Amino acid sequence: MRQQADEQGKKVTTGRSWNIDELRLKSDEDLHKLWYVLLREKNLIASDNILKRKITGESGPQGQIGKVRVSMARLKTVLKERKLVRDAYRQHLEDEYVQAQRQEFEKQTKEAEEKEAKEPYVPKITFDLLRAKYADLKRGVDNLDYIKKAAEFDIKKKELKAYLNAKYDYKSKKEAGGEVTQGERKEEGFKSGIIEQLNSGNLKITQEEVLRSHIKNWRMLDLKQRRIVLGALNARRARDAKSEFLKELNLLGQKIAYDNLQRQKTASP
Repeated sequence: MRQQADEQGKKVTTGRSWNIDELRLKSDEDLHKLWYVLLREKNLIASDNILKRKITGESGPQGQIGKVRVSMARLKTVLKERKLVRDAYRQHLEDEYVQAQRQEFEKQTKEAEEKEAKEPYVPKITFDLLRAKYADLKRGVDNLDYIKKAAEFDIKKKELKAYLNAKYDYKSKKEAGGEVTQGERKEEGFKSGIIEQLNSGNLKITQEEVLRSHIKNWRMLDLKQRRIVLGALNARRARDAKSEFLKELNLLGQKIAYDNLQRQKTASP
């Protein structure tokens, strides 16, 4: 505590601002109450200064309101520190939960695969399976070959699905060319199936291949959406081809003009 003399010679006792270490020891409820106490004190001091300015035409001392503002700023700093700690702890809990769920999912998937590998294959009763059985009965064949064929078809389907997921998983693919510097970085970035087809001389590219190379979740598109996307891609390819053609045409025109100029210089005496 220290004493400050005003203009009338009276001694006014004022306190100091709150220390940040003292505020860190208080609970959130106490800080909430203290904030409104400081806010009320700041409004009272501001009202007194306005009243003095109206009566005497002079401003009152700014030391007291400065201490209140410093205390409020320190209180906000303490609240921000606690918020950062809570956010970091919540993020830590979320990461632990996600990691635990991922491990549990991988464990269940592995157990299901092992169980499926040990147990005999039992196909689901579908219309295709019933049609295959009915076709065998019409031919006079009554055995379980249709189940074997269904099992082989499902295995091939799973292998093809795994192959396509691995081939077009651009998110987990590494950059082509290995470790390169920024200046030596290749323009293509990732290996594309279309580029491999063009390099091999196979110029027939299906619409499905175009969709796979440009859209990650292309299987989720219906027929109308696929037509719209393919139309936009074809339009962009046409614009790019036209731009490249105009550039080559411009270079060809410059070359012809240069050759004509050289012939004129050679022919002139």
